[in-house]
Amino acid sequence: MWRKISVVLVLFALLGFTVTGVRAGEKPRYGGTLTWFVYADPSRLDIHGESPLAVQQVVAGIYSGLLQYNPDDPAQIIPDLAEKYEASADGTVYTFHLRKGVKWHDGKPFTAADVKATFDRVLNPNFRSPRCGAMLKPLVKQVEIIDDYTVKMQLKFAAAPFIPSIASAWCRIAAKHILERDGDLRRPKSQIGTGPFKFKRYERGSVIEWVRNEDYYNPELPYLDGVKQYVLVGRSTQLAAAKAGKIMLWDTCPPMSRTQAEELKAARGDEIEIYQWPINTVFAVHMNTRKPPFDNKEMRRAVNLAIDRQALVEKAFEGAGVPCAILDPKLVGEYALPLEEVNQMPGCRQPKDQDIAEAKRIVEKHYPGGLDIEVAVRSVGNYIDRAQLVVSQLRKIGIRGKLKTYESAAGYSVYGKGNFTMIGAQDTAMVFPDPSSPFSILFTTGAGRNWGRWSDPKVDELATKGLRELDPAKRKTIYHELQRYLLTQDTPAVIVSWVEGWFFRDKRVQNYKPALTIYDNNTFMKVWLSK
Repeated sequence: MWRKISVVLVLFALLGFTVTGVRAGEKPRYGGTLTWFVYADPSRLDIHGESPLAVQQVVAGIYSGLLQYNPDDPAQIIPDLAEKYEASADGTVYTFHLRKGVKWHDGKPFTAADVKATFDRVLNPNFRSPRCGAMLKPLVKQVEIIDDYTVKMQLKFAAAPFIPSIASAWCRIAAKHILERDGDLRRPKSQIGTGPFKFKRYERGSVIEWVRNEDYYNPELPYLDGVKQYVLVGRSTQLAAAKAGKIMLWDTCPPMSRTQAEELKAARGDEIEIYQWPINTVFAVHMNTRKPPFDNKEMRRAVNLAIDRQALVEKAFEGAGVPCAILDPKLVGEYALPLEEVNQMPGCRQPKDQDIAEAKRIVEKHYPGGLDIEVAVRSVGNYIDRAQLVVSQLRKIGIRGKLKTYESAAGYSVYGKGNFTMIGAQDTAMVFPDPSSPFSILFTTGAGRNWGRWSDPKVDELATKGLRELDPAKRKTIYHELQRYLLTQDTPAVIVSWVEGWFFRDKRVQNYKPALTIYDNNTFMKVWLSK
């Protein structure tokens, strides 16, 4: 059966692959409601102040950005609220020319004041912005209004990731008057955007619903009447909904396993298309460097040595993943270290005998009778199963872990406050397909998901060099050095694997293309439903 299923493991740019299902000669059709799911209730809806996928996903169609990734070619960046932009000769000043006549969902006009208010908020050093702010704070010096429809952004230095950051789904433009009225974007009433859909309702634990924005700046879009996202917690619940036809699309986290995909294909047959796809998320085990035992770098090294990444990929993902790699070659090409080199590194090399012996020696040196620790994990996807596998592996070296589970939002709160010893399983996605992304999120000092509170001057130095370097060959050298360094250090985030998985599309869903990140192409502005 799997020979008949589309298998995609490389970038759009390399294969030009799309999953669309559009029949020859068939024209887009207006009407209908797309149904899919979100894996958990988002605690707050602030696109700038939160980091979970659930937050971005439930407001994706509500907002627009200055730029966006093209729904028809998700490797390409195209205009959105900015009709065009130009850069200075030295690459440190960008001028954005805004669309005129765009309205917020409450009817008020969109102007440059909204753009400045958005980025002033995100760049505020006292505002924690773990996605957009984490990308832009190192890069942007100031934002200036030239006139009502022109904005200038001055950078601290010329930076290759700037435009991809601006196009990121996390850097959407918010209304100045809503920020002034509500103070933040956490509540449903604050979801006033300029996007193709309006926020209709949020029933906690049940459904989030959008309806068509009749005043969208592109009068031909969207095609759909609306979108419903059901809150479905746990893969068994999600699979049951897919088998029953309750949802038309599964292109979000968590992905299906191969076994689940086969089960769904058997139940739905030719009604659906199933495909395998890299979801640009990296599975890591996190250790808190501010608490014993992992305030001791040798104990962190023991964990790095002991975890069998290949075994975890085989058992947790049925072999669908890229173990050990800090950067996935499928997503960033030659910026990633060759997998042949990665797989010879301590902790990654096979067989594990040498690394296990060294890890045992370290633990016995510091804790002769072994030790007991609490291992935190969110009840999302198969995180608990993965964490149990990690606990089982660590038991071999004398670290006895006991799981403590959290609901999704509660877990993020615990992690953000540093109230944990170890996080047994957590995925983190690249915000955009650039090699800088994982480092600015996971490893640099103060990074949004550097939950272990780790700080290494050399990592910060190399990561900054990578941001500043515009020459691709020199940039590649920098990122190779950074990866080699991290793979041989006592990092608090043990990279287990880049995650791949199986997804499905009901064949009624037309003109949908999987994106290069799980955060993009989920506005559904160009999706339509056939009869």
